[in-house]
Amino acid sequence: MAKVITITNGTGTSDIVNGSYNVTATVNGYDNASILPTSVDITEGTNTYAFTIGATGTLTLHVTEDGTSSGTPIIGATFVRTDATGNEYGSTITTNANGDAVFDNVPYDATNAPVIYYKQTASDGDHEFDNTVQNTTLTTDTATVEIQNALGAQRTINLTDANYSGLPVESGQLSLE
Repeated sequence: MAKVITITNGTGTSDIVNGSYNVTATVNGYDNASILPTSVDITEGTNTYAFTIGATGTLTLHVTEDGTSSGTPIIGATFVRTDATGNEYGSTITTNANGDAVFDNVPYDATNAPVIYYKQTASDGDHEFDNTVQNTTLTTDTATVEIQNALGAQRTINLTDANYSGLPVESGQLSLE
């Protein structure tokens, strides 16, 4: 008799007797044939077992100054996958010369796609960015999300002599790091 374990947020519990089992998966958005391991021995004294499953979708985050497909691309913006609360997972992805940051192996499903969470962690130093957790779903195996990183506002910096109130410093440089 099959033992079906419902998984919620990566975890499920069930009463399972000792024995050898073949493992199959039914997970929306994932390649169910990629479940590993494909068999498991449930033994006395071991109460936690770990499995992995892969996905085959591709999410491209296209970053431009105006957030459109034809806008000026931003090179060097970084992103990371997260969960809904912002915990980070996997490697940082950086936009290329076309302004594309590509997340491979993300889940997709035509009718019941799981939510994919991500956040931007940096831009190129000249552009503003939103570092809050964002999300999308893929109903096909590839999708592109347009993201805006507008130019930073132009600011005026004044430098005056500390000993002579209001006297402008004739020349120099300031570095903001």
